[in-house]
Amino acid sequence: MFVSGMSVKRPVTTVMLMLIAVLLGLVSLNRLPVDLYPEIEVPVAIVSVDYSGVAPAEMETLVTKPLEQVLSTVSDLDEISSYSRQGSSIIIVQFQYGTNMDFAALEMREKVDMVKGALPDGSGTPMVLKIDPNAKPVIALSMSSQMPIDKLQSIVEDDISSRIERLDGVASVSSSGGKEKEIRVELNQAKLSGYGISITQIQNVLRSENLNLPGGTVKRGDQELIVRTTGEFKTVDEIRNIPLTLRSGESIRLYDVASVEEKDKDIDSMSRYNGESSISLSVSKQSVANTVKVAEAVLLEVNKLKAEYPDINMEVAMDQSEFINKSISNVVSSAVGGGLLAIIILFLFLRNIRSTFIVGIAIPVSIVTTFALMYFADLSINLISLGGLALGVGMLVDNSIVVLENIYRLAEEEGYQMEKAAIEGTKQVGVAVFASTLTTVAVFLPIVFVEGFTAIIFKQLSYTVTFSLLSSLVVALTVVPMLSAKILKVGETKKRKHKGFSLGRILDVFSNGIDWVAKKYSGLLRTALSHRKLSIILAVALLISSVGLVSMVGSELFPAEDEGNFTVDIEMPFGASLEDTDALVKKVEAIVDQIPEKEDVFSNIGSTGNKFSLSASNSSQVSVNLKDSDERDRATKEIVEEVRKKVELIPGAKIEVNESSSVSGGVGAQGSPISVVIKGDNLETLEELGLAFRDIIRNVPGTTEVKLDVEDGEP
Repeated sequence: MFVSGMSVKRPVTTVMLMLIAVLLGLVSLNRLPVDLYPEIEVPVAIVSVDYSGVAPAEMETLVTKPLEQVLSTVSDLDEISSYSRQGSSIIIVQFQYGTNMDFAALEMREKVDMVKGALPDGSGTPMVLKIDPNAKPVIALSMSSQMPIDKLQSIVEDDISSRIERLDGVASVSSSGGKEKEIRVELNQAKLSGYGISITQIQNVLRSENLNLPGGTVKRGDQELIVRTTGEFKTVDEIRNIPLTLRSGESIRLYDVASVEEKDKDIDSMSRYNGESSISLSVSKQSVANTVKVAEAVLLEVNKLKAEYPDINMEVAMDQSEFINKSISNVVSSAVGGGLLAIIILFLFLRNIRSTFIVGIAIPVSIVTTFALMYFADLSINLISLGGLALGVGMLVDNSIVVLENIYRLAEEEGYQMEKAAIEGTKQVGVAVFASTLTTVAVFLPIVFVEGFTAIIFKQLSYTVTFSLLSSLVVALTVVPMLSAKILKVGETKKRKHKGFSLGRILDVFSNGIDWVAKKYSGLLRTALSHRKLSIILAVALLISSVGLVSMVGSELFPAEDEGNFTVDIEMPFGASLEDTDALVKKVEAIVDQIPEKEDVFSNIGSTGNKFSLSASNSSQVSVNLKDSDERDRATKEIVEEVRKKVELIPGAKIEVNESSSVSGGVGAQGSPISVVIKGDNLETLEELGLAFRDIIRNVPGTTEVKLDVEDGEP
């Protein structure tokens, strides 16, 4: 082939081009984002509206239905559902796969703006948000200190949170726990009635007095000065002395009818780390940001903050990047080990260092070149893409072996000069090598045309396998013939007699073993050919039995992963006080503390840390980090089962124990959901039936979570 001839005749140019490709690959490797899985864009968006103090029925009538009607006209709509709860309405809009979610969210905002003015005056502004599977916090921090909690919270919110939010890739930092100060105005109803003052009048006075207003401009010589009136309250006494005008025209002070004091705000959430009260920070990354890089930047900033605030104990309660780095490291080590084994096997068969070097160079050059192609294709390093590379490692040397063997044959058996043998040998098998590579590419490349969630996940595997195989094809047709012409020697005896324990003796033993296997295989092949009917019957029986066993093999999108942590989600009845919730969480913490494999326990009381959860503020979460897998005898799944059995005995709340999964939305180790809808015209009867049905499903083996939704409709 022309390319092979040029590479042999221009060895320096070939080597330089190879080094350029390797250099591009190494630079691209440092710039490729690292994550656990490929970036997943779920075609789902939500519209959230807050309307404090409104019952679910009114929320549905006044807010949910008008929004549902206008959102049902959005393009590429697949399904729409809504949740109307006390004080909040959430509408979930699901689009068809392949929809551009940026344009879909923009169209949703336009539709919402059309009916925004028709919503009740007291309702909040509708928020349109795209669902991001990676929106869950990448790092959770715990802050504790001996200083007063209000001072600690002031430092955390004013300095620590703001510094972390400024980091590249960080989307938001939310805090929970701690105490806040507020100015509490407690009115005396009897005095208000005596003076004839309403609560609305006091609200209006407080609102109008606590303002800074622009006052225009004034000229002072050649200067034009901006004037403003400052009216915001600076002290509690200013609030106490606000004048209130009576109907008679006289005026009194606010302290005549109310007490005004600065007090701690009622706590609606708490945080604990290993049983110690703390303030927690949850750091979420931007959807396009890289998890590992964001986590590294946050941890670096935390180390700086520790040096600046030695009185504050800062602990990392959760770090997603730790599991990602371990997973990527395992895949990389497996790929490297596979490559080394491939080179060793090559040496055992070829019995020549030069031949092994020529063929073995195809693996690292092809892999490094693949990183450059991945970078320009906007891919990332993750379990799927690295899995594709690991899958292709064994195939990267196939083309090179075919080319090298033919070159060696022409040089040794046909008597060709090495340079001519390299050119002619590559030319003879070039078309076959090219065709064999394309047949393998034809298996993986069509995955990029598959639609749906499967395409999002496995598209990168298809690309990486294709890129690596094409890179190995180029290496086989250029680098291998060039190196063969320069360093390969023929005429060496393939088999030598060696005495004692040596490398040559090991190679002789291996060759004798291969010859024995070939001899036995020849005998087996002759037996099969002489009993053709029996061979066909055995093959068909094996095929049928294999197909029958398929139904006994479980199926899942991703294999279960032992990430070494799990969560206990606690949902109290609506209206439960924070004290009751905290008491129940402490019972759960006591159960978790009995686990010998436990390392850290992080609790959020009155909040799950998920900003857009469908649960109300009566939800809590206990996150448990376990020791490394090599330091414990039990898997996370076994520990979860033990905790699940113990927390079932705690009455008064809905408690669910789930092994943490890096794939959000219920995909992965948690399995796929099955939906059962019960409809009828009597909601009370339906709810009783639904609760009974839920209890039945919970007893089914493998069930991790059962959620109940009762719909009013035709039976």
